[in-house]
Amino acid sequence: MSQPGAKYLNEKSLKALELLRSHPYPVDNFHTSKRYAVLVALIANNDGDLEVILTVRSTLLRTGAGDSACPGGKMDLDDVDLIATAKREAWEEVRLPPSESQLLTISAPILSRQMQLVTPIVVYCPNMTTADISSLCPNPGEVDAIFTTPLEYFLNPQPELHSFIEMQWTHSLHRIHSFEGCGASNHVIREQELTSKNDRRPTSSLASSRKIDRTNVGWIVYGMTANILLEVGKIAYQREPAFQMYAQGQITDVGRNAEWFNDSFRPRSSL
Repeated sequence: MSQPGAKYLNEKSLKALELLRSHPYPVDNFHTSKRYAVLVALIANNDGDLEVILTVRSTLLRTGAGDSACPGGKMDLDDVDLIATAKREAWEEVRLPPSESQLLTISAPILSRQMQLVTPIVVYCPNMTTADISSLCPNPGEVDAIFTTPLEYFLNPQPELHSFIEMQWTHSLHRIHSFEGCGASNHVIREQELTSKNDRRPTSSLASSRKIDRTNVGWIVYGMTANILLEVGKIAYQREPAFQMYAQGQITDVGRNAEWFNDSFRPRSSL
């Protein structure tokens, strides 16, 4: 692996890390014991810019098959906090050692489409660069590929590679972003294992569209993962995306979202 040190980062990236470190943790008023966390792991590329480590979920999974995502999962009873959850999941999914990542900040919790409350844990891996991506190992059954993409790309993508849809979700209109061409130049593909016909699980048409060979064209990052990376990018580079991020009237206040969640999922009296 490359040697640790700030010499691998340019001035813009050093400033971005400082802005992330100084960003205050969000107030978390969501009332639920079921918690999930993802690791937004940043590493330097050859130009000293920051890239994020992402995975392609196995096409054998029951939910999110074939989707691009940050490593992560559900908090276990043995996890001391959500930071431990995110680091443990990254170790299990891609063999990123917990000791290799340094905490920068915690981003605001976000609801997945399955109504899971997900907290992004933002870290920097000083001992790694994008040239070291081959040292990571996709976990069979969970991850089909690992790739990296510049964090700043999500703020200023090529127009033809960015699209969005709008939909009514939870308690307001939401804009769902999609970014194509991610990871084409830097990725690790898991060697496909032979599986019997009975072992194959059905996947959605959306997941099926992601099963094509993307090693030359890259993968699609969309939905919750895209939103997380947009929010982290805004903090790191202190600017808005080159496009309108939110739908008109979209509720983005974490406190209001927590109120809606707590009211919608609070235990109901049987009387």
